Amino acid sequence: MSKPSLVSSNLIKKRRQALQGIQAAGCFGIPELKNPRYLACFKDGRRAHLKAYLANQNTTSADLETIPLYSHHATRQSLFAQGWRSVTELDRLRARARLSPCQFQPPHKEPQHG
Repeated sequence: MSKPSLVSSNLIKKRRQALQGIQAAGCFGIPELKNPRYLACFKDGRRAHLKAYLANQNTTSADLETIPLYSHHATRQSLFAQGWRSVTELDRLRARARLSPCQFQPPHKEPQHG
């Protein structure tokens, strides 16, 4: 890869991350999510919640109320907790559906050669 294309691809990647942060900040109403590090904390909170839910699907909502320690940094822990709490029942159902095989696919038909 030539140097100019490498620089331009890095620039495109940074712009995409910045746009993603701005979109997340608007979607969740949290202006701190414009910062990529804080956005990562928020996303880690969402991922951890879904991972905890999928690890034991027999958990009650009371079990998922306890937010684990992510960081001793107050802002990062706060954003992790906001990410944890932002997971809805629909997010949980979507995560479970991604893991289970598709049940709605039509059966595969063998081609008929006459």
